[in-house]
Amino acid sequence: MTDGVIYLPLAAALLGAIIVLAVTAWRVWPWESAAKTAPRQGGKSGEGRESGKSPGSAARPDSLAGGLGDALQTTVSNLPDAVMVLGRRLEINWANQAAADWFGVAFGPGETAEQVRANPAPRLPEVLRGTAAGAWLAAGDYQESFDCAAPGAPGVDIRIRVVPFRHGQFLLQARDVTQVKNLEMVRRDFVANTSHELRTPVSILYGYLDMMVEQDAGIDAQWKPAIRQMHEQTRRIAQIIDDMMMLSSLEHSESPPHQYLEMAPLLESARRDAVALSGRRRHRIDTALDANYSLHCNPKEIESLVANLISNAVRYTPARGRISIHWDVDLGGGVLSVRDTGIGIGPADIPRLTERFYRSDPARSRETGGTGLGLAIVNHVVTRHDAKLLIESKPRKGSCFSVHFPTARIRKDHDQVNLLLN
Repeated sequence: MTDGVIYLPLAAALLGAIIVLAVTAWRVWPWESAAKTAPRQGGKSGEGRESGKSPGSAARPDSLAGGLGDALQTTVSNLPDAVMVLGRRLEINWANQAAADWFGVAFGPGETAEQVRANPAPRLPEVLRGTAAGAWLAAGDYQESFDCAAPGAPGVDIRIRVVPFRHGQFLLQARDVTQVKNLEMVRRDFVANTSHELRTPVSILYGYLDMMVEQDAGIDAQWKPAIRQMHEQTRRIAQIIDDMMMLSSLEHSESPPHQYLEMAPLLESARRDAVALSGRRRHRIDTALDANYSLHCNPKEIESLVANLISNAVRYTPARGRISIHWDVDLGGGVLSVRDTGIGIGPADIPRLTERFYRSDPARSRETGGTGLGLAIVNHVVTRHDAKLLIESKPRKGSCFSVHFPTARIRKDHDQVNLLLN
């Protein structure tokens, strides 16, 4: 009985709270506004649309206001970002003013930026035909955002993203990234110019220190450790400058004409370099190469990619560990992979490995002599060759870096026939 006395007031209080919330919701909810904006089956779709203007479109959820409310529509209309609601076939159902300006969307008589409607509604890829944005939309792959010039606003760079929306529609959002692009260009120019200016004095300094290390007979014993340390650190600075210049070249220059490169001799040469780099640590380095196929590429860039992947494996694999270099070709394309039994990488670090100067373990990276730019260079080369970089790794289990090249870049050497024709 005591339990009933305790719980009865509590139940009454909860019931009272529920009733108050229900009444408040009833009073606050914009029932009249929702009734006006909600499309009616087989009739008018609400205020702002003339009766009979678009036959059969009443059942089509072609207004952002329909179901989301006037307040939200007004808010989205005033956003600095471009927003469009696209139908199943990418027809334009709604756009705010920024979208109208950037994409050059034309309105019909009596229409406003808040209601882009036509009969039938134009498909956005057709409106943007002949532009980079139009080609990207027509391709239909919206997993990643896309940067391009705004089709209707010269001098404006935008980043477009398309995501699924309600009732099978799509929501397109575009953001002005002109300032970001300009700042990125300033950064690239600064890095390129600084690297170029530092290269000559550092090379001279390294040359003198190299001579002093090799001919140290006339140098006091107390100075020898300091000179060796200066020599090593100057060599590291020179390597960083070289990598920065390589990155700058990849970012600024257009890819030169490509040619077919035999991968097997390149990777055998890289294996010998890896053995020399391993030195006293005596890693077991083996290769498994399909010598029948060549890669259509920029040889210098691919050589840099291979050197960076293999040197990373050597640096981060303990003594007497194993490193495997593979070049395989199948109907899916060509795969270059470098697998090691090294220290591995945590899952939180993998997405950031290709960032400039990112180090999952800064102290160990400095000990091994890495510059922090190798995988950034690899990532740029991968992008310029229409390839994909996949990274698999577990701490204390090792890592596998694999680069997947499309079939269009693979050639069967002995008869010069494309793989797809076999």
